[in-house]
Amino acid sequence: MGCCGQGRAARRQAMNTPPTPARTAAGPAERRVLVHYRASAPVVVRGVASGRLYEFDASQPTLYVAEGDAVALLRSRWFERRD
Repeated sequence: MGCCGQGRAARRQAMNTPPTPARTAAGPAERRVLVHYRASAPVVVRGVASGRLYEFDASQPTLYVAEGDAVALLRSRWFERRD
């Protein structure tokens, strides 16, 4: 059984990986937006559109986020678009 830090690192890697141009049976590939977290305190946010968890902190303040989730995050003063 691995420690919780390994799971957190794997999740961070998956969330920070740029999207691939693969297509699914449902339609075109999901679009992603590069979002920057302005604060330094760690925060985990659940995307309102996808339900995914995004973990931001001072060492990893910029992540690719599903476009539908980015719309909600960018309404907050704590996030800004970077691409």
